[in-house]
Amino acid sequence: MNVLEVQNISKVYNMYAKPVDRLKEIVTRRPCHQSFAALENISFSIPLGKTLGIIGDNGAGKSTLLKILAGTLTPTSGEVIKHGRVAALLELGAGFHPEFTGRQNIYLNAALLGLSQKEIREREKDIIDFAELREFIDRPVKNYSSGMYVRLAFSIATTVDPDILIIDEALSVGDQHFQKKCIDRMTTFRNNKTIIFCSHSMYLINELCNQAIWLANGLMQSYGMTPDVVGAYLNYLEKGEREIDTQPERCGLSLQGVTALPEVIIQDIRVLDSNGNMLDRIEQFQEIVIQIKTKRCGPSLEGHLGIGIIRSNGQLVFGTTTKESGLEPILFEGEQITEFTIPSLPILHGVYQIKAVAADRFTLKYFSELVTGDINIFCERPELGVFWIEHKWQIPNPKSSDSSD
Repeated sequence: MNVLEVQNISKVYNMYAKPVDRLKEIVTRRPCHQSFAALENISFSIPLGKTLGIIGDNGAGKSTLLKILAGTLTPTSGEVIKHGRVAALLELGAGFHPEFTGRQNIYLNAALLGLSQKEIREREKDIIDFAELREFIDRPVKNYSSGMYVRLAFSIATTVDPDILIIDEALSVGDQHFQKKCIDRMTTFRNNKTIIFCSHSMYLINELCNQAIWLANGLMQSYGMTPDVVGAYLNYLEKGEREIDTQPERCGLSLQGVTALPEVIIQDIRVLDSNGNMLDRIEQFQEIVIQIKTKRCGPSLEGHLGIGIIRSNGQLVFGTTTKESGLEPILFEGEQITEFTIPSLPILHGVYQIKAVAADRFTLKYFSELVTGDINIFCERPELGVFWIEHKWQIPNPKSSDSSD
């Protein structure tokens, strides 16, 4: 059963050049506005126990879509059909009364989500403990920091046992410890809840979401399995960055005065054979060593590295991180070289690229990334696809090699 069904929703805003134009339009019955379509003909459905990621540039329509799904905004056309209780974590502080204490806001928010006083009392301790705000819970939330707001809001939204949980980028406000705590909670109940998650972190989208939607200018550019959608979006971003790099004056960009460097910089990626020689072509089943050169300009910092092999169309073929491999965080300090060895590369013939990513110790924040140029992989085998898989045919009634007259 689909817990959420979205049928051809659109959202159009009337944009007025001056406030008086709105009154003029009412009096004269003549249009004095321009129409702006924030969303156009968006349709999708989500079954129970699935997580949907929503990605796209700023201004793509992501927040508008989430507000419509949460019920805080009405679509201009189309229909949203929801089955079950919906909890949303959207704009910072949304749904909180600033003069109420944290405890009073727990009862207010939970009541709005349909819980009885008894149910709220049963969950009150769990909400406070998860938010880690026990000493501040009886203070007015107007005195809370943005991180404290998010802690309380996320704790309420996930503890009231919603059927559909909608989360915007608000999680990025919290500290890394609480971000990891939130991700762990989402991971534990995503199999029996429906989650809609909006983020600029492609790692988290890939990690948490079964399917994804890429929005651009209010239109659905891609909808399907997460690796395919993310691959298409990253390919689009890479092309855009190349255009900006080659034509900075057209975009009004200047490198002068830029002082904010990434915490960890990926300086170079090299592909070597087992003897340490640079490779300009790779044979199938060859052992390769990928060297990632990083630089940390400040004091030592813990983090992780990720490696990915992607096709020329942006599709991720294989990817992993030091964290996913069960390794302790890397201590980045000065210039370092990390090696990633593949004893036997089973990829079929084609053009590929290798991408390296540096992230924090929770793999929630990206520091920098680098992609190689095209790498050709050659093989003599005729099979199709991406990977060569060991196989064996069992043929019925095979023709004997010996023939008798």
